Amino acid sequence: MKKTQKDSAEDIVFTADNAENIREALACCKNILVCGIKGVGKITNTVTAVKDNTNVYYIGNPFDYEGKRRPGSYEKYLKYILSLKNDIKIIEDIERLFKIREDIILIIDEIFGRSEAQLGQIGRLFDAENIKVVQIVGCMKTMGDLIDKCDIIIELHPDGAFTVDKELGKAICRIFGKTDKPLFDV
Repeated sequence: MKKTQKDSAEDIVFTADNAENIREALACCKNILVCGIKGVGKITNTVTAVKDNTNVYYIGNPFDYEGKRRPGSYEKYLKYILSLKNDIKIIEDIERLFKIREDIILIIDEIFGRSEAQLGQIGRLFDAENIKVVQIVGCMKTMGDLIDKCDIIIELHPDGAFTVDKELGKAICRIFGKTDKPLFDV
């Protein structure tokens, strides 16, 4: 996917509307990292940003950025995602995505606890020309080397958003590192 409406991420002017901020980033960037504190609405704003798009896919994670299971249950969490956009396609088998040829938007929820095999697959998704990826993380440090594949890093706050310099993002990943052990496999 090529850049569409704006020339670059530097042309984006963020407002207090985080869904619109993510929508603006999607207009000019292929791979977006969305991070922010717990409860800031990372998933809610992301799904709201793509509500009018077709071909939106979602890869979930039963664990949050701290390795804790989703409140209630993972199934309840997926129902919440579907309540935000009833035509979102929830993917359990990542390999299925490599067979899709049309342009899609893919929301990947959290990196924490993913196996090396899954991280490799996610890296390939970032590289796929027909897939715009919105990677959501609670803590940027869990991105590891995948941070290199991000075109823009957006930090959400309750009253708006800002971008994080990519070199700073890389330093955060390198210094604080990914020391988590995989919690589940492909």
